[in-house]
Amino acid sequence: MSTLIAAAADASEYGARFQTDGVLVVDPLVDAATVESLKRRTAEIAERSVAYPTEFLELEPGASVIELATLRKINHCHFHDDIFAQHAAHPGILDVVEALIGPDIKVFNSQLFMKPPGGVEKPWHQDSAYFPLDPQIVVTCWTALDEVTVENGCMHVIIGSHREGIRDHDQEWMIGNRKDMQVPDAQIDDVRSRGITLSAGGCSFHHGILLHRSGPNGTSQSRRGLAVHYIPGNCRWIGPPEKEHEFRVVRGRDTTA
Repeated sequence: MSTLIAAAADASEYGARFQTDGVLVVDPLVDAATVESLKRRTAEIAERSVAYPTEFLELEPGASVIELATLRKINHCHFHDDIFAQHAAHPGILDVVEALIGPDIKVFNSQLFMKPPGGVEKPWHQDSAYFPLDPQIVVTCWTALDEVTVENGCMHVIIGSHREGIRDHDQEWMIGNRKDMQVPDAQIDDVRSRGITLSAGGCSFHHGILLHRSGPNGTSQSRRGLAVHYIPGNCRWIGPPEKEHEFRVVRGRDTTA
């Protein structure tokens, strides 16, 4: 079992720790009322009592009906729901992100990982392998909506791997009938692996090039985590023009012009 990452207690340490490790834990950070509001909204989306585009709701392998027990992921959260948009602009989170990438901050994307009981693992990967951005600077804030433990599928990271570049994701990984790709297990230095456990409302921040994975949920409770991907004000899209979308400014200004 990997060693667990301790939360940072001194804000003056944030930048240096993140630069060295590629990951930072701040726990607690988001208040209980906000967490409950986010959890309530996930239930409303699963129950279909709040409108949400079905094409952005991803189910666990083998599931065919949308409900809390089968919902694997909610994509593009801040684009399609005001509650999630408010969270993406959370002042406490932005204070941490500013310490890591500067005062001009945009939101690239957001995802809510539901990890219901029996939820499957996500193998080793790097977020930035899928993000055609320049400069390649992404900080993901992962907010725990439930207590996160090793048993219910916490995230594991390879310390310092963000300084080693993007790896080839050339090992096939099947998620139900859908083919995905991962960094080959043989390339992973398990000695540098660290787990991240959190209380509800705790946050971890990781670099887009950091190698990470999450385990399966072997408990009877969900392990929900809301990931918001932040980029600096000068970051621009360099992928296919037809796939470009709005990068919302949440602090400072857009400096790409």
